[in-house]
Amino acid sequence: MTYSLLNKLTAKPGQRQSVVDILLESGKLFDDNSDCFLYMVAESADQPDVIWVVDLWTTKEAHEEALKAPELRPFVEKSLPMLEGMPEQIEIRPVGGKGLPA
Repeated sequence: MTYSLLNKLTAKPGQRQSVVDILLESGKLFDDNSDCFLYMVAESADQPDVIWVVDLWTTKEAHEEALKAPELRPFVEKSLPMLEGMPEQIEIRPVGGKGLPA
């Protein structure tokens, strides 16, 4: 079974691109992590300050462990002041489709 999250981040006006840049840079920390199947950053097509991040991991525990990496902390600290509140997280359960691990 996999673990997946939809994360909705709302940037302060004029800050979306800066937050996207931070998310993309911090996501590189997962490039060599075999427990991370997908880390996708997307901009909302109709809400100028909204950013979506989709995570797909082997397990919830693997995701939580990855978030403890000390190298991730500076990215979090840099991005939080650019956000309107904390990110919203929706846990989802993938059941099939192209691109999912077998």
